[in-house]
Amino acid sequence: MIKTKVDLGIVQETLLIPLWGRASELQQTEPIICDPKSAEILEAIDYDFDKFAPAKNSQIGVCLRGMILDNWVRTYLKQYPQGSLVEIGAGLNTRFERVDNGEVRWFDLDLPDSMLLRKQFFEESERRKFITASALETDWIESVKAVSTEPCLFVAEGVLMYFNEQQVKQLFTNLLEHFPGCCFAFDCVSQFWIKNQKRHGALKYTSAKMFWGISDIRQIQDWDSRYQVMEACGFADLPAKYLQRFPLIFRLLFSYIPLLRNSYRLALMKLG
Repeated sequence: MIKTKVDLGIVQETLLIPLWGRASELQQTEPIICDPKSAEILEAIDYDFDKFAPAKNSQIGVCLRGMILDNWVRTYLKQYPQGSLVEIGAGLNTRFERVDNGEVRWFDLDLPDSMLLRKQFFEESERRKFITASALETDWIESVKAVSTEPCLFVAEGVLMYFNEQQVKQLFTNLLEHFPGCCFAFDCVSQFWIKNQKRHGALKYTSAKMFWGISDIRQIQDWDSRYQVMEACGFADLPAKYLQRFPLIFRLLFSYIPLLRNSYRLALMKLG
């Protein structure tokens, strides 16, 4: 079998971490995410995924992150079955395969190198389109607005921390201006996490660097009175059956020490 070579930028290479995490999860008796498509892709890529093996907490974490975001997407699709969803920094995410309801209009958006790799494993359809662009640009916006009749849902998984704060604020501003009333689901880290990022499980096996951190997710509401945090979730907020997968010392530290408990959050926000 001839495997696919990987030629990705420094930050874009991090898209291989959640792919590895989801594919590895299939080895569990009761997987957090059951994702055979990711396992199929991983086997077809020429890359040293074994270097991530020691990062067990990262492997569990990316699956829990994916599960939470999947649940928010499913809730959105129940309310807006024919709604529009934009996956910002789609990478090799298989969320469409996991949650598609047969009606949603889906857009996978990513940079040229990431999209080139993505196109080797996924295909466009009438309801699913690929957009090669930076989320920080605005040229892609009209193609989404042209088919959107319901409030859009935007999802950014493992993306915003690689922007600086001004870029994050600009992205929020663009979404509010062009998609008033939309929802935005994303994950973020604290400044403490940024300062200690080289201790972060799988990330330390890449050259990527995170820049944006925010200690209290609700501080984003201070950026604009039209931003509203609808839900916020950290791993410590999850049911015990998921937390049991982490080592005891990890569970204790990230459950009872505020600095650590608030170091990672997922948020669902309404803009406008």
